Amino acid sequence: MKRIQSVWLAVFIALALAGLLTTHSSALSISTSALSFPNVFLNGYDQSILGSTSAWQVDASGEAGGWNATISATDFTNGVGGVIYVSNLEARLADSSIVLVSGDPILPTSTQTTFAALSGVGLKFVSAASGTSDGIYDLTPEIRLTVPAETYIGNYTSTLTITVSVGP
Repeated sequence: MKRIQSVWLAVFIALALAGLLTTHSSALSISTSALSFPNVFLNGYDQSILGSTSAWQVDASGEAGGWNATISATDFTNGVGGVIYVSNLEARLADSSIVLVSGDPILPTSTQTTFAALSGVGLKFVSAASGTSDGIYDLTPEIRLTVPAETYIGNYTSTLTITVSVGP
């Protein structure tokens, strides 16, 4: 009889706000929601699971020079030597998952419509051209994690860093 054990995964989101010196007033910011994954029952095979989150809101009101947002992450660790490498974590943002809340009806566009592996270096996932997307927008990215077959039981955590910056 094979014993099935579970892995609990958690992601902590860190917000990094960056901006260039501009000559106009800008309230460029992003608010994120928690990202969670379902428990995984280890069965000796690699398993891909989707994380769930509600919309992340970008406030680019007054930002006429364009803007972009990036996402990076750390390895998942369980505190006792177990690691799920960050390269197993992937993200994408469909253009249909960008929604106008208020402001300029010209929406920003996704720069990552297919799943791409995350790393410690920011992956640009949305961008607004200069002169467009001056408003508030909801973004709902999709995050997928592959839990390798050799993963040890435990509670794993990672930190996602979302950065919003001036400039397309």
